Amino acid sequence: MQKLLLLFLVAILISSGSVLGQGIQAGVKGSINSTWLFNNHVSDAAGISQGYVPSFGQSYGLSGAIFFSKKLGVEMNFFYDTHRQKYSNDDESFESETTLNRVSIPLMLKLKSTTGAYLEIGAIYNALTKAEFSFAVDSLALPIRDVKPSMAKSSVDAMLGIGVDINLFAGLSLTTALRFWGSLTDLKGIDSFGGDLSDELYLTAVYDGEYQETRGASAGFVVGLVYSIGKIAGE
Repeated sequence: MQKLLLLFLVAILISSGSVLGQGIQAGVKGSINSTWLFNNHVSDAAGISQGYVPSFGQSYGLSGAIFFSKKLGVEMNFFYDTHRQKYSNDDESFESETTLNRVSIPLMLKLKSTTGAYLEIGAIYNALTKAEFSFAVDSLALPIRDVKPSMAKSSVDAMLGIGVDINLFAGLSLTTALRFWGSLTDLKGIDSFGGDLSDELYLTAVYDGEYQETRGASAGFVVGLVYSIGKIAGE
């Protein structure tokens, strides 16, 4: 996957000379996201022993796009992403949280209307940089654990977004969007008690030896400032 991303970027840079006449867009973007990590072992517990708690994360970084016409382009983001999943049970006798820090690179086909509204569809490559787990019972908080070895080193998401670029002045635009994305690959990981869901001994002792994949899902509100040159800026 890393090689594919590199080839994609090189292809864009090579072709940029011919595309400059159409338009380039660059800027900064950030988002607040609702984040989830789904595993059937946690889902099947139905909250009696463990369950999900709504969780939130954030992404921020750089954005660049090349437009082949005023309506069609390709966008790449380079984000630092934080993805969280909190857990508890019906009695709220414990609280735990898995936190993933990742470098995320969305690659998207972007379809834009003359009003500035746009649709984006593509994939996100995530490279895990850090993974931590915290657990607390009543007022007792256990030391934060490094759980990166239990997680997949990288993952791929499918993504869909809808948004609008609002022209401000001199090619500068405020961009806002709603994005939705979910895992296409297994994130592996841990349950709400910090047990390794890839460990055969733990699976045998707690889950009858059955392995279940972990999938991530997110929905986020994106806001940013982008600068456009070329025909997409009205030239």
